[in-house]
Amino acid sequence: MPLAGLLTAFVLRVWSLDRFPLREDEALYGYWARLIASGRDPMLERVAVDKPPFFLYSLAQVFTWFGPTVTVGRLLNVVCSLVAVLALWMLARRVYDRPTADLAGWLFVVSPFAVAFAPTLYTDPMMVAWLLLALAAATTAGRAWGIPGGLLAGLGLGMAFATKQNALLLAPLVVGALLIAAWHRLPSRGRVYRIPLTLAAAGAGFYYVWFKVWQWDGWRILPAEIPDFWQQAWNTYGGLSLLPWEAWPERVRAWVEVWRWLGGSLAGTLALVVLVAVAVWADLRPGPAAPRQGDASSALPRFWDALFLSYGLVYLGVHVVFSFQPWDRYLLPLAPLLALLAARGVMVLRQMRTAWLRRPAPVLLAGLLVIGGLRAADARIPVGGDHGGWSGIEQVAAYLQEVVPAERGVLYHRWEGWHWNWYLWDGPHGRVYWADPAMLVADLAPNPTGYTRFVVFPGWHEDERPALEAALRPYGLRLAPRLIVRRPDVPRPQFTVYQIVPIGAP
Repeated sequence: MPLAGLLTAFVLRVWSLDRFPLREDEALYGYWARLIASGRDPMLERVAVDKPPFFLYSLAQVFTWFGPTVTVGRLLNVVCSLVAVLALWMLARRVYDRPTADLAGWLFVVSPFAVAFAPTLYTDPMMVAWLLLALAAATTAGRAWGIPGGLLAGLGLGMAFATKQNALLLAPLVVGALLIAAWHRLPSRGRVYRIPLTLAAAGAGFYYVWFKVWQWDGWRILPAEIPDFWQQAWNTYGGLSLLPWEAWPERVRAWVEVWRWLGGSLAGTLALVVLVAVAVWADLRPGPAAPRQGDASSALPRFWDALFLSYGLVYLGVHVVFSFQPWDRYLLPLAPLLALLAARGVMVLRQMRTAWLRRPAPVLLAGLLVIGGLRAADARIPVGGDHGGWSGIEQVAAYLQEVVPAERGVLYHRWEGWHWNWYLWDGPHGRVYWADPAMLVADLAPNPTGYTRFVVFPGWHEDERPALEAALRPYGLRLAPRLIVRRPDVPRPQFTVYQIVPIGAP
C-alpha cells in the first residue's frame, strides 16, 4: 500500500494546489515566515505571534530554498500529509494487522479533511503528522533505532506542540497508546518498573522540546505591547472557558455543521459512523478480538479501538462544552482515528456470513468515502483553504502595486490587512488601518488632497461604503471606483478599488 497510496495521496492533495489564494490565517503565517526568511525580523520580535515556532521556521526555510511563493508554502503541508499517511499505516500495522493497515491507509488517503487541509498554510497538517509519528513510536513499547519508544513518542508529541499549542489536547491519546503497548508487550513482572520508565522517557522527550520552545520565546526581545506567544494566543482567541450548559445545544448544532463534512458529505459522514459502529459492535460481542499470542501484530485490537473511540468522543465533547471556536481545522486530528476505526468496521463486514454484508455493503460505504475524498480534492466541500471567497485578491494587489505611489501614496485597509502583508510584500508600504469612517477621516483631515489615497471594499462589505462616503463628504471628497473584480458565479462585485478624490474630480 505505501507507494501506491502515497502516489494517490499526492495527486489528491495537489489537485487544487494553485486554484485559490490564501485565506486570512494562511496569509498571516506566510508573512511571518517571510519575515524570518528575508532577515527583516528573524526572531519575530516586531509582530504579535500566537503560535509556537517550528512550523513558521520550517516554512521560512522552504521559502529560503525554493522562493517565497504560495505554491512552495503549500507543498510543505502536502509533504507533511504524506508523512501522516505513512505514519498511520505504520501505526495500524503494529496495532492491528497488515490488511487492516492497508485499508486504514487508503481510507486516510481519501479522507476529505486530510485532503482539504494538505494544500494549505495552516499549522494543523504538520501537527497531525507529528501526532501520528508519536503514536507509531509509542506502539513500539521498547526501542526503535536504538532509542526508547517512549522517548520517541514524547519527542513526537513535543514537536506537535512546537507546531501548535493545541497539541496539548493530544497528550492523553499518546499516553494511552504508551500504556496499552507497554501493558501488552511486557511480561507481568516487568510492568511494575518498565511502564513508569516508559512514561518518564516520554515526559523527558516532551519536556526537552517544551523547554526549547520557551527558550526561543525567551530569547525574543519584545516591545512592551507584545506578549509571549502563549499569552498572545490567549488574547487572540479570547481565552478558554467552560460554557454554561444552556449554551451546549447551540454549540452542538454549530459543531455538527463542521462534523458533517468529515466524510465529504452527509452520506459519507454517515458511512463513517456506520463503519465505526460496526467495529464497536464487533468489539462488544463475546469472543476473541485479539490476534493470537505471538502474532506479529501489536496490542489487542479491542483496547486500541476503545482508546481511539473514547478519545475521539471526549475530544468532541471538550470542544462542545468549552469555548473553542467551531472551526473545521480543530477536527483534523479526528480524521486518522476515524480511518483506523472505519477500517476495522470494513474488516468486520468482510467476515460476515451474510453475503450482502460481506461484499456490497463494504464497497458501498467505502465508495461514499472515496467520493468525499474526490470532492475535497476538487475543493467542493467547505473545509480547508479558500474556495473562492478571496478570489481576485491577487489581481487587486497587482493593480495597487501599479497605481499607489511609493511617495505620498496611502492604502487604507480594514479587512484585507493580513492579505496585504503577504501580497503587497514589495509595496506599496504606505498602508493605514481604519476601524470605522471616523478613524479614516481623522487620518486624512490634516491634508485632504495632499496624498493619493485608495481603499478596497470586498463585495461582502460593500454595504458599509455609504457610511464612509457620508464621512468624506464634509471634506469635499468622494469614492471613485477604479477597479472592479468579479467572479462569474457571483452577481455582486468581488472587490472594488476606490480612490478618494475631490467631489467633481473624475
